[in-house]
Formats: sequence, structure tokens, C-alpha cells
Amino acid sequence: MFKVTTPNSSQDWQDYYQLRWQVLRAPWDQPRGSEQDDLEQDSEHRFIKNDKGDVLGVARLHFNSHVQAQVRYMAVSDEHRGQHLGSRLLNELELLAWEQDVDELVLFARERALNFYQSHGYEIKEKAHLAYGDIQHYRMVKKRPSQPGWFRHPDWAQVLQNTWRESIPISDAMGIKVESYTDWQFTTRADFGANVNLHGSMFAGSIYSLATLTGWGATYLALKEQDLEGEIVLADANIKYLKPLKTQPKASVKLSDCEGKLAKLSSGDKAKFIVPVIVYDGEEAVAEFEGIFVVLPKS
Repeated sequence: MFKVTTPNSSQDWQDYYQLRWQVLRAPWDQPRGSEQDDLEQDSEHRFIKNDKGDVLGVARLHFNSHVQAQVRYMAVSDEHRGQHLGSRLLNELELLAWEQDVDELVLFARERALNFYQSHGYEIKEKAHLAYGDIQHYRMVKKRPSQPGWFRHPDWAQVLQNTWRESIPISDAMGIKVESYTDWQFTTRADFGANVNLHGSMFAGSIYSLATLTGWGATYLALKEQDLEGEIVLADANIKYLKPLKTQPKASVKLSDCEGKLAKLSSGDKAKFIVPVIVYDGEEAVAEFEGIFVVLPKS
């Protein structure tokens, strides 16, 4: 998995600015140097490199005030689009901004990128400038979400959280919450103190419940992504406990590992969705769960 890091060496910076210019300026015959401005020294810079050291994506964050930050110069190489690199960069910048307690993020998006930013919680506020007489930009804003990790469709994460609290009260008692939803994973957490047994570790049943709800949530979000509705039921599951969980309960689904044809619901058929879930104690895997969920068409 590609990691988001900060340029360090002189070569890093050269490659960082080279990609920024190559994607955002060169196609419009803009000279080298036009990809930089007078805020470079006061900004947060992030990029993604592959194992060969090639820069695949870049992005920058700067603070307009103590309550507003701005995302700028987001660029991913043409041959590496569709791999969630832009989402990973944007997620990193958002976390930096929320850690500084800003109230909102602002950016100026090109027309072709509007859907991407809207799916990550940004709203179009107004039509902005026309760059190089060709590229229409729009000012977009994202307000600080209830949870910093609610990156993709934070409104869906909020509905899911409310559904658990209202329909499955035990989930609230266990302290199960949506921690993050991104393009590549869905993660939950639980309150260890509310689930500890007499041995000082988390109840096996609580681990199972956390994994089940995480799989259920991933299924719910997959339905939302396809604009589908259905009744989600756990049909079968298996779990393997690897070691005791003693501090920080978390569960995570890598979305690309889920399997199923939810589109069957459109023709009135039920659908099966297989969701692998890893339960962690902090960063250490302590249980492996696979849930088979059946989604029934709503009558």
C-alpha cells in the first residue's frame, strides 16, 4: 500500500514540483515555476511515492486563518489515477487541518473534479475563476465533520451511527462508533472499559459483536454507494481469535476485499455480500472475522 509522506531531500522536492507542474501547468503551456507561489514555505506538503521512488501524487495545505485552511495543488499522475491516491492525499491534509481545530476547509476545484470532492463532503458555494481561459473552477467548502475520520460521505457515517444508536441500543452501551470511512476502508472502535472481562481483556462476545456491526456497516455503505436499499441480515459468520484484546478495540474492513453482487436488488432478488473484518488492539491484529450478509429487497 502506498504511503503518504512529506518531501525531505532535495530530490524529493524536485520530483514533487515536477509532478505538480507536469499535471497542473504543462498541458496549458505554463512555464516551470508557475506551479509554485509565495506560500510554499508556510504550507504543509504531502506526496506519494512508489517503491522505485517515482512520485505518483502531490498535494498542499495552507492556513488562511485560525478557522480556515485551504487545499491546493492536488495532482495525481495520469497513469496512476483510479487507485485512490487523491483520496489518500486529501484525507491526510484533512486530518492535519482538523488537528489544528479549523472550522472549515476550502478549495477551488476544476469542473471535472467536482464529483470527487462532493463524495468527500465538499459543497459547491459559487462559480469561481476561469484559469487560462479554459478551466472553470468552483469554490467548495467542507465543514468540520462530527468525527475527523468521517472523510467520505460524512452524512452517511452520521446516519449509520444514529441507526446503531437507535435500533441497536447495546451498540451504544458497548461504545461502538464509526471511526473512519474512506475510499479504501471502513473502521470502527469500541470502548474497552465497557467490554472488559474478569481477565482484564475484551469479552470474546464483544469482539464478535464489534466485528459483526462493522461488517453490517460496510454492507450498508456499499449499498449507499450504489444507490440501493435493502434489509441487511447476517446469514453466517466465522471468527478466529488470535490473541487477547487488552487496550484499544478497533475493527476494519478493506473495501476492495468485499465480495458480492448487490445490483441484484434492482431486479427484486436478494443479494449476498461477503465482508472480511480484522479486529485490532491498537495496531495489532487480534481476530479475523468473515461475515456473510444477505440483503433482502425492501417491500
